[in-house]
Amino acid sequence: MAPLRIIILNIISGFSLAILIIIGVLYMSFDNAFVFTDTEISITNNPVTAEQDIEFYMVGSKKYQCNSTAAYGVAHSIDGSHSHELNTFTKRYVQNTAPGERVENGWHMGVPNAMKEGGEYRVSMTGEFECVHLIFKTYKKQEFDNIYLKVDPR
Repeated sequence: MAPLRIIILNIISGFSLAILIIIGVLYMSFDNAFVFTDTEISITNNPVTAEQDIEFYMVGSKKYQCNSTAAYGVAHSIDGSHSHELNTFTKRYVQNTAPGERVENGWHMGVPNAMKEGGEYRVSMTGEFECVHLIFKTYKKQEFDNIYLKVDPR
């Protein structure tokens, strides 16, 4: 009878180890994944004229259930001489779609007073997210670079 117990304990131990490995691989895959994939972000009203906000439009898909906790941008001048923070939302459009579906989203941000002379910029938008998958929950940050922006003098 003792050898049968040892065999049963070995089988149970093997299943437990396999389950732990599977859970670990699932978590690593979830933790290392981007929030959005196949993402395109553009500014729809280039050049931004006087009295207009910067109008962003994004299309992409997400693999997991993620909710935005913060979003902000930085506009870097093309010549590299200066940059401006973009952190004043004037309109937000959030379309909460299920993971795997194509997401369309748009938002407007105010033009900072320091950009009144106008210019050409490359914008980096950063999004912070809280994501959930199965029993896992994690914080993610994703940056979208190289978005062209032209602002006319105000």
